[in-house]
Amino acid sequence: MRVALCQIPVSSRPAVNAGRVRDALAQAAGQGADLAVFPEGTQVRFGSDLGAAAEPLDGPFCSGLAAAAKQTGVALVAGVFEPAPGGRVYNTAVAYDGAGELVASYRKLHLFDAFGHRESDQVAPGSAPVACTLAGVRTGLAICYDVRFGELSLALAAAGAELLVLPAAWAAGLFKEEHWVTLVRARAIENTVWVAAVGQVPDPDERPTRAATGIGRSMLVDPLGVVRADLGPAPGVAVAEVDTGLITTVRASLPSLANRRDDVFGPPSPVRSPFLGRGCHIHVAPVSDMARTFTPYRRADRSGGCVT
Repeated sequence: MRVALCQIPVSSRPAVNAGRVRDALAQAAGQGADLAVFPEGTQVRFGSDLGAAAEPLDGPFCSGLAAAAKQTGVALVAGVFEPAPGGRVYNTAVAYDGAGELVASYRKLHLFDAFGHRESDQVAPGSAPVACTLAGVRTGLAICYDVRFGELSLALAAAGAELLVLPAAWAAGLFKEEHWVTLVRARAIENTVWVAAVGQVPDPDERPTRAATGIGRSMLVDPLGVVRADLGPAPGVAVAEVDTGLITTVRASLPSLANRRDDVFGPPSPVRSPFLGRGCHIHVAPVSDMARTFTPYRRADRSGGCVT
């Protein structure tokens, strides 16, 4: 699978962002990408009125994402905002296959109430980890601050994820960039999976804000923690190969998942795979069994079907 890291600036105007998605997706398709990953909050920048911008997943912005995926034949993951109870919104990652079908949506579990920020004032938390199949590769979804909570990545890897996709709008600050790079690589190393982490960059056409508008540094990291692509601080699209066979090779010599003590720490959390109308749920096998056999699930067709 070829994955595109689409590091774009995010505007306070959703229509501008929709155009940037189309442009980046066209570049990704031109470079042979099977999957394109966009930042957290691709719909509208933080610091805007998120409640006013929020839409249901069949609203205009997501419909535009679906149409762009269908037109290019490239699957995509991007960040949007859905209405939530109590006047808040959900910070959501949506996943579309190359036919433009919505195969999964994940609502951010861990809200950024840290470093003086209070995401929970505007955003309601999600309730479950989510995985899906994109371009034939089993993919786990996480968003930004989630990367600091290793149990989520473990649950996704235990459910069979080969690739963790992490849209982000990483806030700038002292040592924050070092944290980002370290955490993204750590999630790949400890779970022996690929990680595609894609962040915003600040929009030069917008006024400065204290809200999180990204630092760039979108990365593709392999199961040994080697950074295969790094976009630095500027906008851009980079396409690189994800070789899922490397996972088996790495786990043959580094069986850290097989060595995990489920008897002491308990099994990883279950993961939801919410294919529309299919009611699919994943049974999570013991990590030791999964890592020992290297065949944690049966892959369905490459168009995004349910995997057990």
